[in-house]
Amino acid sequence: MVILVSMIIIAGTYGLGQAQPKKGGTIIDAIGTEPTNLNPFKATREPEMWIVKLIFEPLFTINPKMEIESLLVESWKASGDHRTWTFVLKKGIKFHDGTPLNAEAVKFSLEKHMIGSQGRMLKVIDAIEAVDENTVVLKLKESFPILLTVLCDHAVGMVSPKAFASEGWGSKVLVGTGPLMFKRWISGDRVILEKNPDYKHGPSFITNKGPAYVDEWIIRFIPEPATLIAELTEGNVDLTKYVTERDVQKVKDNPKTEVFMTPSTSAIFLAINCSSKNKPFDDVRIRRALAHCINADVVLKAAMSGIGDPLYTPISPSLMGFWKGSETIGKTNTKYDLDLAKKLLDEAGWKVGRDGVRVKDGQPLEVVFLAFSIARYKRMAEVATPMLQEAGFKVDLKILEAGDLYERVLKGQHDLLATGAVASKGMAVNDLIAQLHTSSIGHILQWCLYSNPEMDKLLDKARYDADPKVREQVLKDAQGLAAKEVPVVPIANAMQIFGYKKTIGGTENYFKHPWAIDQVSTFRALELYKK
Repeated sequence: MVILVSMIIIAGTYGLGQAQPKKGGTIIDAIGTEPTNLNPFKATREPEMWIVKLIFEPLFTINPKMEIESLLVESWKASGDHRTWTFVLKKGIKFHDGTPLNAEAVKFSLEKHMIGSQGRMLKVIDAIEAVDENTVVLKLKESFPILLTVLCDHAVGMVSPKAFASEGWGSKVLVGTGPLMFKRWISGDRVILEKNPDYKHGPSFITNKGPAYVDEWIIRFIPEPATLIAELTEGNVDLTKYVTERDVQKVKDNPKTEVFMTPSTSAIFLAINCSSKNKPFDDVRIRRALAHCINADVVLKAAMSGIGDPLYTPISPSLMGFWKGSETIGKTNTKYDLDLAKKLLDEAGWKVGRDGVRVKDGQPLEVVFLAFSIARYKRMAEVATPMLQEAGFKVDLKILEAGDLYERVLKGQHDLLATGAVASKGMAVNDLIAQLHTSSIGHILQWCLYSNPEMDKLLDKARYDADPKVREQVLKDAQGLAAKEVPVVPIANAMQIFGYKKTIGGTENYFKHPWAIDQVSTFRALELYKK
């Protein structure tokens, strides 16, 4: 039986009868992979962002009601055509090096992001003007009513221009406005951060506006999952978001540790290379057939211990702007039905040969199937392979380390990839752009190399149209098209899983935000403390 997890919430606030947060001490965090860099203009992977978000902050954030809220901005306004945006910064906020967060610093940071890893989300900006010390004006190339959904992304953090010019930027020097300051990166071992004593601008929904309760925050790199869980349960690590589904019960059963789970914004799936150059997977019939021969429930149970919510489309139902109607379309096109899979392949001219492999025009129906060496994805691929073979696919399965895999996938040297949208932006329109817009090909998350002028047009209107009703409708249309096109085989919507020692306080408040462990993980630095 598949375990469907909706949400496990621990409620409460600091109130009458509760112990007040204890100040001081060190929290030891753990992640499963060492970052490749901590430069916010280059960082894209989850391990980097888990650390970068503690140091650097965006202009806006998302509150627990899933509304955009200012973080570094005092006020803002947009022109009637949404092409000119004016932002007045909060006064008194400083970078960790003592330099002011002013208009020039915001201009500098956004211009660097425009040519960095977040550039495709900011390409609409034409010019940035620092009007005075605290006022910034963004001139856009076209109407962009949803600009704030980009500026609330914690990957678009503000950076000290002075620090950026220093030798060692990105590895030895990292200076933002966040609740924690960079101290040292010990390669192969850990990153050490320390409290920003001047921090006091936490958002309205945070109990502690700053500074952080703890003096020091250490992030250890522990690549072996069994070792990481042992370090947590034995008390050498205080908390981690790297609890695998198969280790949940182990952490729950330990008398010294607890587990928090809630639906994430991460869709887990098998991405199909839909490129027009990648025959026959450019044919939606073949993609549908491939999807119909995968029993997602069996894969979920084997690879994720059955822990996850149903998924029927390429994006998570937890996203802002998700259209539930797309699930009905997706279910029809991807539900497990081996007989239907075989029928579709027969109709497309792929006939079963003597060895059980389907053949057309003398060529076998071969699938180059790649998977990360990470346990979840490796197991997904191993379980899905015989299902594909039963339908008549010849499977060439390769389990690869991240670097090798990224290089091959971005070059299109795959037909199928066991992966997921774990670097989600939290917004349906932004995730769809990252995964399925032609402009995103060549970037991480566009695993499908999918290009469709109709999809591009819908997503562009969902971003740029001035009429909110039009944006809402075309975003639904884009989600419906994505469900029909079957660029992925949906497996599950993953859980945010957070393991921690019972000696960690502040969890009640931290977990109130639906995205606590995803998009707004920054605020763990403010809410959590050592009891």
